Amino acid sequence: MSAHAVSRLAVGWFVGVLVCAPLLVPQPATGATNPCPRHLNDGTTGTALSSPIALTPSSSSAQRIVNLGTSRVTKVVRELVFTADKPLPDSLTPQQLNFDALVSRAGDTLESTDFPDPTFSEPRISQDRQSITFDICLNPGSIPPGKYVGAVTLSGPPGLSAASVSLTVNAKVALPFYVGSAVALLAALLLLILKDAAAFRGKQANPPGWGGSFLHPLKDPVWWATTVFAVVAAFGALYAVYAGNPAWGSGGFSDIAALLGATFAAIGGQTIISTLTPS
Repeated sequence: MSAHAVSRLAVGWFVGVLVCAPLLVPQPATGATNPCPRHLNDGTTGTALSSPIALTPSSSSAQRIVNLGTSRVTKVVRELVFTADKPLPDSLTPQQLNFDALVSRAGDTLESTDFPDPTFSEPRISQDRQSITFDICLNPGSIPPGKYVGAVTLSGPPGLSAASVSLTVNAKVALPFYVGSAVALLAALLLLILKDAAAFRGKQANPPGWGGSFLHPLKDPVWWATTVFAVVAAFGALYAVYAGNPAWGSGGFSDIAALLGATFAAIGGQTIISTLTPS
């Protein structure tokens, strides 16, 4: 093969690579449409309604409670419905509807903190023009734990009365729970060891030192079985306290104290202390 033919072949191969390469490289998927493109107070101006219309939230929309748990990812509150007391005029468009909201952390002893401004889906007016439906996107960011309470208001051009729904958002934290539980369960384990060490010493005519007494129950497999069961049961009681409070962690030291109290009660701490106390 001549040098000229080789060069033509190389050029053809190079051009083919350039043409086909984009087809071989994985292309990014088309991004999903933003479910909540609307922001607070971004409604456009509309003409006044010829006849006043009142909006009322449906029974399922009048109050919404959202539990974020430990997650701080965006949460979508779907299908909030407002009904109109008469058909909405054709002149009213979704863009003329306006949103307002204020959600703040509740608690007399907590630092005041506002929940980040929610965003909203484009309002959907029903075909019979008797209702308006929309979604709320809650983006908590890095908010501290707590119970956030407020309202979302929907309004429009003059003549369309504003209506509101109550919104409660609960956020909790997990790390202080696990740290507090570890401390509480360690204290419970030491108390159980102390109880059985004291019982062992009471049965001896010449009891060994406390070091040897502490090691005695640790050599008994039956003691380990019963103690592990007691500690696991205590953790179950602690987790029930944690799971039952959707805003756990906002109480600070009082939440940790609740863990200590629940652990103490689960292992029968009052009885243990009474047996250790000299009569």
